[in-house]
Amino acid sequence: MKRATLAAMTAALLVSTLSSLMPSRAQALPIPFELFTEAEPRTLRSHIPAENNPSVQKWVKFFSVDDRERFDRFMQRGALYKTLIQDILVEHGVPPEMYYLAMIESGFARRARSHARAVGVWQFMAPTAKLYGLRVDKEVDERMDVIRATRAAARHLKDLKNEFGSWYLAMAAYNCGSGCVRRAVRKHDSKDFWRLVRRRAIPSETANYVPKFQAAMLIARNPEKFGFERKTLYEFPLVRRVKVPAKTHLADVARKYNVPTRTLIALNQHLIRGHTPSGKSTYEIWIPKTKKNI
Repeated sequence: MKRATLAAMTAALLVSTLSSLMPSRAQALPIPFELFTEAEPRTLRSHIPAENNPSVQKWVKFFSVDDRERFDRFMQRGALYKTLIQDILVEHGVPPEMYYLAMIESGFARRARSHARAVGVWQFMAPTAKLYGLRVDKEVDERMDVIRATRAAARHLKDLKNEFGSWYLAMAAYNCGSGCVRRAVRKHDSKDFWRLVRRRAIPSETANYVPKFQAAMLIARNPEKFGFERKTLYEFPLVRRVKVPAKTHLADVARKYNVPTRTLIALNQHLIRGHTPSGKSTYEIWIPKTKKNI
């Protein structure tokens, strides 16, 4: 074996060993699959009409052909969160189809982080997240809490819809900011998203945002038509909030409530350092509802 190869293997082993010895930062753990239960088929009222114009077709081809494997993972991962997210959206008066907005934002990766430092399933920037009540600091990042973040995203989208009077423009503003859309509407005296696109009044990324949303919705609603398997929907695990003293490690909470530590870490990925944050006397975390801890 060459010396350089041996050195590289040794370095990799050292990194792996050191990583396992660092309990100060919460591990990236998936929520245990056994906590999910299969959901009953459901039909929710549609609020956003399906579009199938050339701009949408371009993204249908991209998702179903060019980026097929990754989009299939998005649908598979999303099947675990769909009922939870749609229930929260409907509760806040937001169309359940906005679930597909999270699909194109993050592919439902709870710890997703963009080059612009947007984080979580809903890809919130820190200032917007804080504006909608999410805590973001060195100890906790609630953008990675799918329940809290979805509630914040629903309120944000509802505010944007109330301002612009259109879910398409609300989506555009979610992508490029309300100021961007406000200027485009004012300059062209129009609240028609497609008209603003034709006039190149909004950035190209935003002009593609609604077509990407529409394409994701078209494919995911009828996956067999595009050669995908229909995914089984699941109910998100039943959880409840419990107040925990500040600076308490999740392992200690797990022992108290008779819950596996890995499960508690997985349900509370937003606790960056693996313990409840300082600043207040208590912090509410998620624990699974079981007969033992209710």
